[in-house]
Amino acid sequence: MTVKKRADRKGETRTLALILASIVGPVFLTGALIAIDMRTDLSNLKAKPGTDADGLPAMGWSDLENLGPGQQRPARMLGYMMDGYRPVPDGTPVETFMLMPDAGHLLHPAHREAEEMVEVWMPLDGPIRYSDRRLVWVSGMLRRKEAKPREGVAAFSMANAEVRLAAERQIREWFAP
Repeated sequence: MTVKKRADRKGETRTLALILASIVGPVFLTGALIAIDMRTDLSNLKAKPGTDADGLPAMGWSDLENLGPGQQRPARMLGYMMDGYRPVPDGTPVETFMLMPDAGHLLHPAHREAEEMVEVWMPLDGPIRYSDRRLVWVSGMLRRKEAKPREGVAAFSMANAEVRLAAERQIREWFAP
């Protein structure tokens, strides 16, 4: 083998390695960023029996379908704090936000399906600081707003809500697959 052929083969190997690195690197990085940013989807979990200190049982997202138009009931739900109908920067005091069962992830926002969105309204005594995609417990009077909501508009609302920060471990404590 001549020196020229060895040099060509080295160049080919380097070029192939560069091509593979430029394809595999970004794909691996994208997968890693998504995996780091993922949160548990709460939409199919069933609430376990039991009540909190106020006597309210946890309500699962699948239980929303049992609430008819205009009906309301006291409820305590676990979900993710999401901006409502307009973007809200973290730390901004808000009087309302959207509670959703899925937080989405870095590259794909959560689906805004009306049947899986609850407008949460704070009591008149004050707003809460918004924290995007934060896991929270929300308690209040849950009401189905309308039978067939428009796309992107919440089908449910919760007025005079009390909001408490939640921990990921509480998902396993209060819900079963």
